[in-house]
Amino acid sequence: MTDNSMKEQLADIENEKVPADSAAADETRLNLLDMPVEIILKICSFLDAYFLKNTFGKVCQRLEDILSDDNLWKYWVHSRIKGCYPPILEIKIWDEEPINWVDVCADMDFERNKWTNSAETVKHIVVKEMHYASVDAVLLVNKGELCVSGGRDRSMAILNISDIMASENGSEAIYPNSKLRQIREDAHTGWVWDLSPDYPDSASIVYSASWDNSEVIAGLYSQKVLMFDLRAGTAPTSWYKPHKGPILGMHKHNDLVASISDDKTMAIWDRVAGKILKSDIKMPIDKAYPVCISWSPSALYVGDSRGSLHLFHPEKFTYLKSHELWEQPPIIKPCNKLCYQNGVLCVGTCDSALEFWVPDTRF
Repeated sequence: MTDNSMKEQLADIENEKVPADSAAADETRLNLLDMPVEIILKICSFLDAYFLKNTFGKVCQRLEDILSDDNLWKYWVHSRIKGCYPPILEIKIWDEEPINWVDVCADMDFERNKWTNSAETVKHIVVKEMHYASVDAVLLVNKGELCVSGGRDRSMAILNISDIMASENGSEAIYPNSKLRQIREDAHTGWVWDLSPDYPDSASIVYSASWDNSEVIAGLYSQKVLMFDLRAGTAPTSWYKPHKGPILGMHKHNDLVASISDDKTMAIWDRVAGKILKSDIKMPIDKAYPVCISWSPSALYVGDSRGSLHLFHPEKFTYLKSHELWEQPPIIKPCNKLCYQNGVLCVGTCDSALEFWVPDTRF
């Protein structure tokens, strides 16, 4: 048999039409939508939540119906974090603002994909010589467009993120003697310890807290908290003493102020009643000390110097549980403060540097 005759026979086989009423024809018409729901959900569990929400679920009515079940998205959220979300369920906010499980799952997938593939999704930029001492305070405002920093050199600086991006040439860049800065070298007479904006997304005023004890609400090394009203002059309008050690962190939430101290306790001050609502709230800290606090309607977290995160009830102020994030981390350049806004991560370090992780999409 010649090669030509062999090719002709193969071509005849390939071009042979299958009768429309045969079983083979029925098999060729099978598709994804003919599969059982269990198989479809198994396939979906490997796909990105954003793709499922905005593309896969829009293909047809059946897929939209399958992906419209809130319990399904709730299950996927819990399976991704391998635990309960949110960490506290029995609080008032969930009665007023029900959880959108689809958005939670999509946001979680987006952030996880970004940071697990950071070499491809973000650029790491190092800015040095903005400060000549440890940078203890960083703040991102105006949707991640501006960075305000403060350090133990008692100075404050403002940096435009877009200027850094325009000057960046590689995956990591260092800017000695940077001209992309505005510095107030005599901002305080003590270490600049914390920063807070009037409105994070459109800030017009940034308040700074320093060890020189001058600010609107200031926690002092002398164990006191001072209250100021700028309309009443420079003298404190009130003060209280909730701790037996220096105050290391504070956070205002509605009409309440939470403070953490070197004495390893937390206190809550009621600004309306003008009294301590609760004090001597013990923290499960042995050889560490609290360094930062975050208070939102859904949770109250305290971070300590050994890398643990402690969860408290945001309404009852009772201790719930701890997360051991790092066990004796091999820290070479310790992180003092960090801030995250609109996809931009900024960190202040002990070696006088500012480090940024900016999404590639912004370049």
